[in-house]
Amino acid sequence: MNKKEMIIMTAADMIHQYGYNNVGIKKILDETKIPKGSFYYYFTSKEDLGINIIELYIDETKKLFSTIDKNIIGLKNFFNCYFRKFEEFGYKRGCPIGNLALELSDVNENFRLKLLEWSTFLEEGIYEILKSSKLKNNMDLKSLASFIISNFEGALLKAKLEKSLKAIDEFNYYIFEVLLKEEGALVCK
Repeated sequence: MNKKEMIIMTAADMIHQYGYNNVGIKKILDETKIPKGSFYYYFTSKEDLGINIIELYIDETKKLFSTIDKNIIGLKNFFNCYFRKFEEFGYKRGCPIGNLALELSDVNENFRLKLLEWSTFLEEGIYEILKSSKLKNNMDLKSLASFIISNFEGALLKAKLEKSLKAIDEFNYYIFEVLLKEEGALVCK
């Protein structure tokens, strides 16, 4: 891993844990043991670093999405990868993209647009899976894909608040056993 990647990874972890506005460049430099001048060699500003962090999360999401089966069970597995990570963190942190969206979307248009790329990618991927499935209903699949993302973020937020998996279990039940029930069979047991 080169220095730029090390800064991005360290800053991403710190920001995921404490929030963007609670982590200054000095804290990142202290953690990485990199001089201030080196930081500005790689990034023009903290905002530039933030954009790089969001790009990291987009890339990680694309990589994970590329590994799943493109069906309803694969989609459930995709979300459960995030839920397992959340559980490993002790019901802390939540979704890094969701956290950044809550913190930065109203105050920085560059961040909002970059965060929207993540949501758009995921919505399009879910839509393609829904299109190829054999759902019993005639729902607007684009809208349903958006609804699933909203519920994913909401489930993580509620689970973080409650410090339990209850909201995640509800997400899995209502999304995969009720809404995405394929013709003639329960999809995920």
